Amino acid sequence: MRFSRITYSLLVLLVGLSSCRLLNEDEVVATVGKATLHASQLEAVTSGLTGEDSLRAAESYTEQWVRRQVRAREATRVFSGEIQEVERMVEEYRTSLLVSRLEQNYLSTRLDTLVSDSVVKAYYDEHREEFVMDRTIVKGRIVRLPDSYRQSVKLFNLMGKKGAEEQQDFLDLCEKNNLELYTFDSWVDFDEFLSYLPVRRGKSNEALLSKSKIHEMADADSKYFIEVSAVLKKGERAPYERVAETVRRMLYGRRRSELLQNFSDSLYSAAASEGVIEIVNQEKDEE
Repeated sequence: MRFSRITYSLLVLLVGLSSCRLLNEDEVVATVGKATLHASQLEAVTSGLTGEDSLRAAESYTEQWVRRQVRAREATRVFSGEIQEVERMVEEYRTSLLVSRLEQNYLSTRLDTLVSDSVVKAYYDEHREEFVMDRTIVKGRIVRLPDSYRQSVKLFNLMGKKGAEEQQDFLDLCEKNNLELYTFDSWVDFDEFLSYLPVRRGKSNEALLSKSKIHEMADADSKYFIEVSAVLKKGERAPYERVAETVRRMLYGRRRSELLQNFSDSLYSAAASEGVIEIVNQEKDEE
């Protein structure tokens, strides 16, 4: 769709645009009802462009502006009875946006976005009873090997050894034979741990939580050796490393709320002392 009046105006303006400035910023490019698009509003979309590129960009922007205004005009007609409600919503949004910017400006010089590890740890130590596991978590290792692997017994025995030399031999054997080794040095949900194993849904796998031995499992073409080195079950206290970031966010949020509440109180008090607040009591008429 093209508008001859729009195209004509843009051709006139193109001379100015090609020299990086408009001849007349107040010149009207298009109108829809009482809405008016001026040449100055095209500067951003034509900046850095010349010739045909500048014209195409200006035409595209103008056409989209016209279409948007036409839709707005129709919406105003269809929802004429709801204009006041829409204006109320717009005013609420405007107020909310301004208040949000005011608060961010206030916090920018008063709120430290970093909560130190020592503060987080101190809070955790004082409120240990608040941090309880809602699921079982584990640390451990899983190694997957072909069913035909000839050194499976050696690998199994090395995995269960505690000595540094034996453990290095275990790792070297895995690497040399390209065996799949999954190591969970950080706490992980038990269900995620199980996702690396050929287990059936709904079947209890509590036996794998035993830390006293290496467990073995198999599927059609592979064997799995499983070692669980640490367990925390549902209902036990959560470890610090599991909840540290949650505590950090909570402490930050609490400090932020306190600052904003104090800011709000100070503004209220100042407005009250200046006499700009007036609250009219509206008592219900007695029946």
